[in-house]
Amino acid sequence: MPLSPGAWAVEMVEGPDAAALLGEEIPAESSVGLALHRADADALEAIGTLEVGQESCRALVAVADAAEHGSGLLTVLRAEDSPAFTEADRERLDSLAGLVTLTLRVPTLRSSSEIDDERGRIARDLHDLAIQELFAVGMELESLVESLGSPDVTPSKARIRSSVATSVQGVENAVAQIRQIVQSLRRERAEATLTEQLRHEVGLATAGLGFVPSMRLPPRPSEMDAELPGEIAEDVVAVVRECLANAARHAHASAVAVSVSVFSEGVDRVVQVNVSDNGRGIDPSVRRRSGLANMSSRARRHSGWVDAINLEPGTMISWRVTLPTS
Repeated sequence: MPLSPGAWAVEMVEGPDAAALLGEEIPAESSVGLALHRADADALEAIGTLEVGQESCRALVAVADAAEHGSGLLTVLRAEDSPAFTEADRERLDSLAGLVTLTLRVPTLRSSSEIDDERGRIARDLHDLAIQELFAVGMELESLVESLGSPDVTPSKARIRSSVATSVQGVENAVAQIRQIVQSLRRERAEATLTEQLRHEVGLATAGLGFVPSMRLPPRPSEMDAELPGEIAEDVVAVVRECLANAARHAHASAVAVSVSVFSEGVDRVVQVNVSDNGRGIDPSVRRRSGLANMSSRARRHSGWVDAINLEPGTMISWRVTLPTS
């Protein structure tokens, strides 16, 4: 966690090396130190090995936002010859990092009414997303228990395996949804930033898709929030919302990825939104596509364009506009 501006230290450790690691400062020139200094979440989460003393360990890293104090991280270490970390391990660690983030942010809320509003929103999101998923898991397991207890009907091994696999997936979905709910918590500002609105849209889309879409933002999302004018920021949110809704209604996909980036192109600054899925693609027999027409209209207002790109399998919607010069 942040120790002072530009410095980080190990604040909590559990395991055999706890005594040696607790209180150690992160070397500024190390891969972790450099990524923390740049607030580069992608680089931190891409770290796969870390040196602990003289030993190289497998590492799984998740970023924790410490509000005005900066960014920190949670790390799980394994012996180098141990099995690789799984996606389920990633989801569990990200969920824990989200809870740490929530704990660190609560003191920044300005009044009890704001905390009450956040509690109400969290309760609604939990009910509509994670609790519904867990309720479905309960029904699946209850049905399996009844089948196993029936003297007349013995479920096959395939039926048992399918029920257990479905239930495990449901629990993992619920964990991922809780992670998204935590990450979408609003900060102390009266109005949500672009980053917060995007996270909220991704969280809301989970119910319709049946899984949590992935989302990638610039390494410093707050700089994007400050750079994009209000009208363009509103269009970015609307485009992401439209793409996620289309994927839920038509794509029959098992994965959706959202990417929002801001970059220089010659003398211009450009914002680009890419939303891709692994579904069945765009039906060529459908002539009227109101969603694409709406996104195209939003792009033209800012001298931009939108394109639908066929993937194998699936589709990618790419929307980009040029930012006005200051």
